[in-house]
Amino acid sequence: MNAKTSLSQRLDPVRRIAQDREDEAAKRFAESQRVLAQREAQLREMERYLQEYGGSASGAAAVPTLMSNRDAFLRQLAEALRWQAGAVVEARARFEAARDQWLRKRCDTNVLDRLIERGETAEQRSAERKVQRELDEFALRQRFSSQPG
Repeated sequence: MNAKTSLSQRLDPVRRIAQDREDEAAKRFAESQRVLAQREAQLREMERYLQEYGGSASGAAAVPTLMSNRDAFLRQLAEALRWQAGAVVEARARFEAARDQWLRKRCDTNVLDRLIERGETAEQRSAERKVQRELDEFALRQRFSSQPG
């Protein structure tokens, strides 16, 4: 690699990789957020359905067979609700893990951005000092060359 290659140029591939990883983590985070919202909505819907169906004891349900069927259905619905609540817990755990992963990748990218920015600032200052030194030397030569000898 050329000795004149700047720090920012040397770090650019690393920065791009970090950004790609951050983008992938952000996609996983967004997907986990979508799944969590879907699972929570399903759970709320099931809870609402259980509340409505469980609370509506009609006169026709007085028939023992119908009552037995209704009770079996309510037990199945309650079991499905427990399963869905577990799915929500799992989705929330995946969501939190994806969020943490994304935040770590975002932090990595930000660290690289700051490092590159500092490097560019240092390179700019160095270039400015070099130009100033050259201008000073030029002015000094001009001054000595214009004096009678």
